[in-house]
Amino acid sequence: MLSTVFRSDDLPIEQRFDTWRELSSRAVLKTLIDSDRATDFRATLRAASLGPVQVSAMTYQSMRARRTPRLVRAADPELYQLALTRGGRQSMTWHDRQLILGNGELFFYDTSVPFTAEIRAGQAAASSVMVQVPRELLPMGRGQVADLLGTRVPASDPIGLLLRQFIGAITHPAPAGAAPYTAADAGRLGLVLTDLLTALLGRQRELTGTLLGRAGKDTQLACVQAYIERRLGDLDLTPAAVAEAHHISLRSLHRLFEEQGTGVAGWIRARRLERCHHDLADPALASRPIHTIAARWGFPRPADFSRAFRAAYGVTPGAHRRLATATDESSEGSQRAEH
Repeated sequence: MLSTVFRSDDLPIEQRFDTWRELSSRAVLKTLIDSDRATDFRATLRAASLGPVQVSAMTYQSMRARRTPRLVRAADPELYQLALTRGGRQSMTWHDRQLILGNGELFFYDTSVPFTAEIRAGQAAASSVMVQVPRELLPMGRGQVADLLGTRVPASDPIGLLLRQFIGAITHPAPAGAAPYTAADAGRLGLVLTDLLTALLGRQRELTGTLLGRAGKDTQLACVQAYIERRLGDLDLTPAAVAEAHHISLRSLHRLFEEQGTGVAGWIRARRLERCHHDLADPALASRPIHTIAARWGFPRPADFSRAFRAAYGVTPGAHRRLATATDESSEGSQRAEH
């Protein structure tokens, strides 16, 4: 079923890694690949098109593949991807979350979000199968699968097991004497694979809604808040940008923050003001201009910052700094007197 695209043993040692890097990016997905085994890299790549669905089976040694924001902007085929891991210690970093993937686990993600995949295989080879499905083939909209992106399916899931068995059947060589698949067969198999993926996602949505409930929302809120905290100084940090980064609608994002007693924009502003409040009271930053501290935490206009700070704390930024400095000096003087 699958045709061999690359086999490192067919090439001189010095050409193997560079050729693998080029062909895998072209045949599967554009990524930046590096490896501590580059001087003697061993890998294989077999692939087949099942109509619009692409299936790639790979073996490789320890490496790291990064899909950067620049690569996403430069070329995004807008595909959903399902990875089946089959060996080695493999991990995916997605939205700053790292998942360690066990043997036989499925990982669902898409090509529009940057990620880092790391494989540690020791002296042996790791392997995986990649299934790529155009988004428009799934009967679910992106909003319906947003919570499932960047998640793994355990090996014990029954529909996941059925999907793995089907993937195994189409990626293993056909028995001796079996008639070859036709082009029409390939298209039908692509539809079956898409239907199985749809069934799996539907089941995972039901499980997520039934089992996680409030805990699931709390976890999602915590992830969103952690994302915001890491980017408070980014002037492009808006509710719309946060929603897009987490593949949820703006309305869903606002619902997450309803129980916090403030909107998303209000929560971002409050956290920025708290950072400024802290830095203005820090003696180590006493020589740094107030407008510099404000700009660092997302307030580029001094007048706007001053009004917001006074509304939040009842004093101007300068008065807060003077009071904090005076308190700190008084404390130091008392300590010296005691000694």
